[in-house]
Amino acid sequence: MISKEALEDFKKIWREQFGEDISDEKATEEGINLLVMFNAIYRPVKKKWLKELEDKERIKNQESKSVPVVNTKL
Repeated sequence: MISKEALEDFKKIWREQFGEDISDEKATEEGINLLVMFNAIYRPVKKKWLKELEDKERIKNQESKSVPVVNTKL
């Protein structure tokens, strides 16, 4: 169940985005649809994955700094 406060917040956002007011029933339906979709696509990032990405970026940045620039003008 969606709280009354969350429902009102959703209706306010809907009005700002689409320029129309919707009923509580429509807001509940659309809100639940949004939560279902979000639940299907959202996966938290594991700390291990984040560390691996940061390590790769750090190595990439170090390698790009150590590559000498070749002057192609003769």
